[in-house]
Amino acid sequence: MGWFGRKRSEAPQPDDRIQWVTSTARRLLAEKGVESTVEFGERLEDAQLVAADGRRFPIYNLVPKTEGASREAAERLIDQHLDLVLGTATDPDPSTFDPEDLRARVRTRILPVVDDPADAERFGYGRPFAEGLITVLCIDFPQTVRTLTTRDLDQLPLGLDELYGLGQFHTDHEPIEKETELVPGIRLFEGGSLFIASKAANLTAVTGPAPFGTVFAVPNRHMLLTLELTGPDSLVTIQQLVSIVLTILQDPVPGGPISPDLYFSRDGMISRISSLDPSGKVTITVGEHLQRALDDAGLGDA
Repeated sequence: MGWFGRKRSEAPQPDDRIQWVTSTARRLLAEKGVESTVEFGERLEDAQLVAADGRRFPIYNLVPKTEGASREAAERLIDQHLDLVLGTATDPDPSTFDPEDLRARVRTRILPVVDDPADAERFGYGRPFAEGLITVLCIDFPQTVRTLTTRDLDQLPLGLDELYGLGQFHTDHEPIEKETELVPGIRLFEGGSLFIASKAANLTAVTGPAPFGTVFAVPNRHMLLTLELTGPDSLVTIQQLVSIVLTILQDPVPGGPISPDLYFSRDGMISRISSLDPSGKVTITVGEHLQRALDDAGLGDA
């Protein structure tokens, strides 16, 4: 798909294999709904992932198990290993669900675009959400979450449009456990659900109508930050929102970060309005979409 970068399908693993295997295992475990920290032993290769509920997942045997494998093949081996130790291999296969079970369990989820052929293959069906982000589909089990792949979809009894529509409906109704106004105008929505950030795909269901649009951020899957454009102070507050997002991302992020960028939503159109370069410098870009909103709000010359 056009929104994924292209790499050779047999790209090698990075030189620091222990670090890569550990971080990949943690990311894949998080995709299954289990947040974890890394605990190293006397040797780096004796690493374990420790879940928030105390469960331990030794991954030391993954280093030799993936020796010599391409990045794509190694990721599949790691994913299969986690399925076995986590027990998700015993979860019902979505292809066995009747339509009503599937309708009840499907969720939409926003993911960052990853320049990796394995993700391009697994999530090739993903729908572009905004620059650098796509929406994919998940099945919500009682204890875990399964992110659907292109291969999974071929076996399901419902079509893609219906799955996305129902998935967003359920994501809209995931519980927000805490709402905080960090500074005047900036609202932070948080919750234990893996789908809080994904509520951005239907932003007005969270914030209500915003005539001149809303700036938002999705730093990680448990957080959504919003700022409605209302007056001249909004321009200053956008800069504050940048700082808040970068501060959030300084701490370990459950499941990994989604995006450090700000996005602007109005009338069903979403555009990225900030970018972070490798040196950590943030640039705000006022494109045509945002400029029109500023003009309509009387902020164009502010």
